[in-house]
Amino acid sequence: MRCPLEYGLARVLDDSELVAFVHYVLVHPEYQGQKIAGNMVEYIRDKYKNYLYIEGMPEDSRNVAFYERHGFHVMEGGTPIQICNFSDKR
Repeated sequence: MRCPLEYGLARVLDDSELVAFVHYVLVHPEYQGQKIAGNMVEYIRDKYKNYLYIEGMPEDSRNVAFYERHGFHVMEGGTPIQICNFSDKR
């Protein structure tokens, strides 16, 4: 599926080496439900696949399931989410 940039926006900050932090993934309300956000998250995962961690903190706990479907795990003790790519390097 094509993912036009004008329908969605993601903000990720990284330290250029180990950790990328997903601040938000947004999709225009008229285009929600078309897998645009999922495509953006998969793009983020691919772009940062060589980083040790990809982390985020969903503003709404209802969004946790969305991130879990894309490989994130809830971190111990709370809502922050994380992908640890270290396990993929073994």
